[in-house]
Amino acid sequence: MSMTIYLIRHTTPDIDANTVLYGQTDLDVVDTFEEEVKTIKETIDDVQFNSVYYSPLKRCKLLATTLRCDMKVCEPRLMEISYGDWEMKKFADIKTELAQWSKEFDEVAAPNGESLEMVQERLVSFWNEINNYKEGEKIALVAHGVVMRVFLAHFLEMPLKNIFRLQFHFGKVIKLSLNESGRIHLHL
Repeated sequence: MSMTIYLIRHTTPDIDANTVLYGQTDLDVVDTFEEEVKTIKETIDDVQFNSVYYSPLKRCKLLATTLRCDMKVCEPRLMEISYGDWEMKKFADIKTELAQWSKEFDEVAAPNGESLEMVQERLVSFWNEINNYKEGEKIALVAHGVVMRVFLAHFLEMPLKNIFRLQFHFGKVIKLSLNESGRIHLHL
């Protein structure tokens, strides 16, 4: 048997995510929220979770409130990466800075923001705190794209510089099984 972990990305935020770097900006969700939640619940078979941990940002909190569970916990360490001074700037307006940063984003923070190593540090701290293996337990982590990628990099022992090779849409659910010995099985 095993313990099951669901990484669930928030639904579509009310912003053009293809043109604006929004990171930790607390955005609302689009009008299709209910439809996206229905799709997520179908994907997870509307499972009853033992616990749901979620980022305090509205786009995660709203989704977390719709999930069936015994315990819901708002967890600040699940917040998206902070892009600092670049938050809410158009990609086109910071194109040169982003090009330079993309060569070393795993180790170097955006101005007044975070590096991927910093994000990984807070996520591993969180994971080590809650990772008490319980046979049959089901946990959901409702979070953000970068957070999910960093978790996967940690679980799969993948270099952080490669995380953007992992692409997934808003509302994506990634199911992981953890056995008693700590081995992770990724369900694709």
